[in-house]
Amino acid sequence: MPRWALLLDKPPGEGPYRRQFELMATIDGTRGEAETRFGELVRLYQPRHPMYPLRMRRFRTGDGWMLVGDGSSGGVFTYHFLLTELEWDSGPITY
Repeated sequence: MPRWALLLDKPPGEGPYRRQFELMATIDGTRGEAETRFGELVRLYQPRHPMYPLRMRRFRTGDGWMLVGDGSSGGVFTYHFLLTELEWDSGPITY
């Protein structure tokens, strides 16, 4: 049975490491089951920025979802949720 993960690509930060990916959730099942479960998580997600949103929009993309928030200070914040399938895993890390 395939394992699926929901990854969140957060807005760029400061410094050389601008992209920040966060593992939001994993599920074993079909792609449809993963889309249903992860779609609910995306709908419930409350981003930290913008702190005072004037408008929030959610888009369906080819590989997940995009959440776009317009802030009261004029900034636009994008959150890209990626639906990914585990292709390979070396196993648990042991020391």
